[in-house]
Amino acid sequence: MQKRSGSADLEICPVPDMFLKRLVDAGAAAVREIGDQLPERQRAALAVYCFRRAHWRTIGLSIAADCSRSLLVDEAGYAGEQIYQLSRQGATNEQDMKQRPRGTRPPVSLHVV
Repeated sequence: MQKRSGSADLEICPVPDMFLKRLVDAGAAAVREIGDQLPERQRAALAVYCFRRAHWRTIGLSIAADCSRSLLVDEAGYAGEQIYQLSRQGATNEQDMKQRPRGTRPPVSLHVV
């Protein structure tokens, strides 16, 4: 069985809390600029980390747009491939909301910064 080289613990944020807070507080245009400050592998780990949290999914896709396919796949396997594809399509939570049946809410994941 081949071992994946990505994050073993899905709950540990790959960046310091203050960096994550800056990212969350930033506008959509600034997210990619802030993400560009990270090394490529750490950026891919952060993209996967954010994407796995429903309320940060758009941030994750924005960061993933600057990641290589191979690093996202190394980080998250098949899910990394899906994140890569979605980031190239420009999918957003707003599009996701339009596809939901009326009256349903998106799932929420909690993270304290």
